[in-house]
Amino acid sequence: MKLLVQKLAAASAILAFAFNAHAAIGSASAADVTLDGQAADAFAYEAGWNPHAGPNGDTSGFGTAFDGTGTESFSLLDKYDHDEGFANLGPLTFTFSETTGNNGLWTVTNTSATSNITLDLVFAIHAGNQGGAWLFDNQTVLAGQTLQGDWEILWTVGQGQGNSPDFSNLTLFSRDVVTTPVPEPGTYAMLLAGLAVTAVVRRRRKS
Repeated sequence: MKLLVQKLAAASAILAFAFNAHAAIGSASAADVTLDGQAADAFAYEAGWNPHAGPNGDTSGFGTAFDGTGTESFSLLDKYDHDEGFANLGPLTFTFSETTGNNGLWTVTNTSATSNITLDLVFAIHAGNQGGAWLFDNQTVLAGQTLQGDWEILWTVGQGQGNSPDFSNLTLFSRDVVTTPVPEPGTYAMLLAGLAVTAVVRRRRKS
């Protein structure tokens, strides 16, 4: 009887832990962050994780979930918090704003006029001693283009208390960055001229 009671107590503890772990996440999902009208492709969450930590950020909260191999193949792209804004050192620049403490807007701009950029982009927020990361897989930002999105924190503080924590900081990571030159106007002109000549030749052959 004593052994049975111990087993039941252990099972109850496991169930309570599983319930509380789920409740701590709340309703957070990939749909909480969008870019160019599209929800993120994947979402990862970890309690006690701060993606902002260290000079190069911390990818441990999503490295396995987004990479699939357990290796951390993502690199720091930029950081933002209330005290220091984005560095915006590369061709991709960012803005970030808060409507309230747990939702707002963000943008990414390709400042290059001559190259399109495609990358795996991770948008990672720290709030309430917890971290959430959203993956935009194979995201393209055309030359000179600005994409706007929104964000919202929907995980809860503590054991399912039902209140979302306020934003603390944002960290952006990238992987598989590909830069593609945009054809010059002269190239388009030559292409159109070639198509016109081809059309004339075809008409003559039909005649």
